[in-house]
Amino acid sequence: MEPAQALPADTSNDVSLYGLFSLFLRNWLILVLSAFTFAVIAALWAINQPNIYKAEMLLMSASGDKGGLGSLGGDLGGLAAIAGVTMPDSGNDNTKLALELVKSRVFIGEFIKEHDLLVPVMAANGWDLQNNELLYDDNLYDIKTKTWLRKVKAPKQKTPSLQEAHERFLTMLNVEQDSKTKFVKISVEFYSPDISADWTTKIVAALNKTIREIDMLEATSSIAYLQELINESNVTDLKNVFSSLMEEQIKSKMLATIRPNYVFKVVDPAIAPENKSKPQRAIIVILAGFFGGIIGLIIVLFMAGRRNELQSNQTL
Repeated sequence: MEPAQALPADTSNDVSLYGLFSLFLRNWLILVLSAFTFAVIAALWAINQPNIYKAEMLLMSASGDKGGLGSLGGDLGGLAAIAGVTMPDSGNDNTKLALELVKSRVFIGEFIKEHDLLVPVMAANGWDLQNNELLYDDNLYDIKTKTWLRKVKAPKQKTPSLQEAHERFLTMLNVEQDSKTKFVKISVEFYSPDISADWTTKIVAALNKTIREIDMLEATSSIAYLQELINESNVTDLKNVFSSLMEEQIKSKMLATIRPNYVFKVVDPAIAPENKSKPQRAIIVILAGFFGGIIGLIIVLFMAGRRNELQSNQTL
């Protein structure tokens, strides 16, 4: 009698996979119902979510266009440092400053205060397409009496602080710079396409204005300081150096005064988007259905394991 031949090593795996497939096939109704239930719940949730519109602006740095000040600033940089004067920079320092400043509490807080955005930022929850009006959460703000109604725990108050508004605004704002081209994209996501475009445009204008005012203030202080050094110095060569430094500061101040696009030049302006950016309802439903199918598989496996356990106990 010939000895029985050994089964291939992967036979048990094949049987196991076949058994699982057979198990899932017998319980297909549970899998379908689970996936369908999750998909329906996700669809109902997604339908009730308001549309969000994203307005985007493409910018390029204007810091390199200094009209020759950058090279002169480099030549006189050592002497300027000794004199305690900041020379115009030909690099991207203003761009780097702008990219950090736009996310800061000070800048966003001032932007919200200047344009009176506290209510729309903190209380808006939708947009009326027909009337082109924002919708507000009645539990947070009463639009008729213009009073805050939200219930919060101390130290927060009914009226949101600028710190809260800053955190909320950061969820709407996106700033990114291409590492190769150095182009900058600034975008705002909001319920209203018109408002998102308006805020994006105003943010860029505010950035240019803020950094221009900072540089003009520094140039004015430097000019006054250099004038004092010229008046106090008795050495002709030093007077000439201080005069050259002051001339560059005057040029820097002049450029800051006449250039509205001081830090960023607009390549592609922000416009009111026609299509929403989110929620992606179809993707949400598909992912929910897939997740529901996985839950269905777990339920089937759990039921099969439970059934085998009961049969084993009955056998014993």
